[in-house]
Amino acid sequence: MNPNDVTLIKSAFILLLAGMGMTFVFLIVQIFCTKLSSLVTKNFNHLVPEPEVKAKKPAAKPAAKKDDDEDEIVAAIAAVLHHNSR
Repeated sequence: MNPNDVTLIKSAFILLLAGMGMTFVFLIVQIFCTKLSSLVTKNFNHLVPEPEVKAKKPAAKPAAKKDDDEDEIVAAIAAVLHHNSR
C-alpha cells in the first residue's frame, strides 16, 4: 500500500464524517424549526376557521332489489330475441 493511498483514505474518511455530521446537524435544526413553527401557529388557529364537513348526498335512485334486476334482464333478453326473430 502506497503512503499516498493512506492519505487518500484518511481524506475520504474525514469527508465522510464531515458530510454525515452536517446532515445530522441539519436534521436537528429542521426538527427544532418544525416544533417552533408548530408552537407559534398554535396561537393563531382561531384566525382560520375549520372547514365544514358536508353531508353526503343521497344516491340518485335507491338500489334495485334482486328481483327487479332479474326482471330487467329477462325483459332485455326477450327484446333481443324478438328483434332477432324478424
